[in-house]
Amino acid sequence: MFARFSIIRRPLAGLLILLGMLLVSANLLGLPIAMGTAGLAYWLAALLLWPGLSSRNRLQAGLLLGVGIVCLILSRWLGAELAWARLFSSNVSILSMLVAVSFLSLVSRPASEMDQPLPKGRRALASTLAAIHAFGAVINISSVFIIGDRLAQVTKLSREQSIVLVRGFSAAAFWSPFFAAMGVALSVAPKAQLSQLWLVSMPLAVLSLCLTYWQLARQQPSSHAIAAAPDAKAAVGNFVGYPLHLSGLWLPLLLAAGVFLLHQLQPSLSILAVITLLAPLLSVSVLVLTVRSPLGGVKQLVNGRLPQMGNELVLFLAAGILAYGLESLLLSAHWQLPVSHFGPLAASLTYLCIVLLSLVGIHPIVCITLAASLWSPLNPDHSLLALVFLSAWALGTATGPLSGINLAFQGRYGVDSFSLMRWNLGYLGLMSLCVVAGIYLLAAVLGL
Repeated sequence: MFARFSIIRRPLAGLLILLGMLLVSANLLGLPIAMGTAGLAYWLAALLLWPGLSSRNRLQAGLLLGVGIVCLILSRWLGAELAWARLFSSNVSILSMLVAVSFLSLVSRPASEMDQPLPKGRRALASTLAAIHAFGAVINISSVFIIGDRLAQVTKLSREQSIVLVRGFSAAAFWSPFFAAMGVALSVAPKAQLSQLWLVSMPLAVLSLCLTYWQLARQQPSSHAIAAAPDAKAAVGNFVGYPLHLSGLWLPLLLAAGVFLLHQLQPSLSILAVITLLAPLLSVSVLVLTVRSPLGGVKQLVNGRLPQMGNELVLFLAAGILAYGLESLLLSAHWQLPVSHFGPLAASLTYLCIVLLSLVGIHPIVCITLAASLWSPLNPDHSLLALVFLSAWALGTATGPLSGINLAFQGRYGVDSFSLMRWNLGYLGLMSLCVVAGIYLLAAVLGL
């Protein structure tokens, strides 16, 4: 009986995750369904997937839960009234957006390009950066594996290919409404205006891609004596890349336009809500129009992608408990930072602290949760706060040796995550100067 349960455990968790998203969608459409009900479905799925998580992820989630519960106990001791239903509903909106975005993988896999010969040289470098960024902005980390697997068919991924995939993907966190980073940022800064945010974050994403291209295109190859070393540099003429065609960009552009338009038409709906409703609807519509089975696609998700969300699921649920615990404790203790204004200097220092903590292995969501709780009493401008969080996520995950993308890259392609950190430190330094300049620019535009 136990063996039979082990077989159905992951598909059952996938069904519960899908149910959680559907319940949240129903709530967004005005049906009388409590968010805590969806949260309960997610928590049950997390319990089912817990045995399959790595010991590191279980330890991290356990620490977050433990600290969050201790904070709740202390705040209750200080006289705070706790909304226990929030224990089940914290971060439910973010998780539902991530589940909704997973539908996009059913229709945006660039399978038609899989049999084409791989290009080489400068144009290949540019096309690979554009491809990983465009697809990553919509279908998230699955784009890294789609393109990485294609490149790895020829030979083991090189230093340059690894840099391009990690940086190009992570840079989408600057602006993409379909990225987990945007979900986290908007959950703690819900009044952020995309039009203001994109004014700075989109140029930062372009700068990051241009900087990567410039660094790799001008580098001098290593000597023959060390050419076989893991850190050896190769000439740009030897770069084997991934082809990108304009026809492959229709879905990312359509989704971004649809999200922005629907948010303008229905400003009462948050960006998280718009994506949660729009992504599955558009994906299912494309499946129907291309004479593919929507039920088959949903079954594929339930049995495959959704159970693979165990790490994200547990991390976000645990971080939700931590966020609520910190918020309750800080409010009940009446503790505030020794400053009275969240301006560009405070924003820059917050960004730098989050990035530095990412380098020592702390996930950005933990740092963002803590920073949001600390700055909340000062009523900071949400657009400036969101820019700080998105920038820290985009650069912290690309460089941090224990970030999800770098660990996944190490596990799948055998590229050491600490090597990825070394390769990206110079990029982090230069881009941080650009981020700080962007923070001051946005603060000036906002009149802060």
